[in-house]
Amino acid sequence: MTADFIPADKTDQADDYNERGISFFNLTKYPEAIKEFTKAIKLVETDSDYFYNRGLAYYSMKMLAQAVKDYESALNLSPDNADYHNALASALEDLGDLSGAMKHFDEAIRLENDVPDFYYNRGNVYRKLKKYDGALEDYSKAVELNTADQIFLYRRYELYMELGKYEEAARDMEVAIRLVPGNTFFQVSKADALEKAGRIKEALAILEDVSVSSGVNEEIAAKIDRLKQMSQK
Repeated sequence: MTADFIPADKTDQADDYNERGISFFNLTKYPEAIKEFTKAIKLVETDSDYFYNRGLAYYSMKMLAQAVKDYESALNLSPDNADYHNALASALEDLGDLSGAMKHFDEAIRLENDVPDFYYNRGNVYRKLKKYDGALEDYSKAVELNTADQIFLYRRYELYMELGKYEEAARDMEVAIRLVPGNTFFQVSKADALEKAGRIKEALAILEDVSVSSGVNEEIAAKIDRLKQMSQK
């Protein structure tokens, strides 16, 4: 018998605790999940998933320091797991450690370069660092890898608006609207981009359509009045 041999019944019991923890986690009962994951870790300290799962529960409770510690423990056991690097990077970003976050997002992408969420997440860090070229490249890669996720399009739209690239922003919202035709928010966002691009009548037409289909609220009514005045000049 080797020194690191773990009896089968011990691993089975740890797996049971882990599965119970996952069930609690899925029910958003995070404190209960943490207790079960901790029981699993006490029985078997060499399973990286147990630490990772408990880290996710800590992260969901905004207990970021504890989440970071567990993610690091998971990575010590499985250093080539891209999901672990991504999770650790997200927690570090929330703690304000952008350089640490970037390091681990880089590593996640090095290990798995076809996961759109990794690029999206790293793009957010680039944006916080005001490295807009990097942010735009990563958002675009996320869009390329998953053309059906509107959040990737919207985040790139936001960046285009920030950079004054209003035509590109409008095109992104046009794609988002095709994905979700009834989304008023995307329609108004497209109108905002068109207005910035000087295409006042087109922006006005969109807002008037929105007011008919979804009803007029004060914000949209004010936009319509302003655009009408601008179109008459």
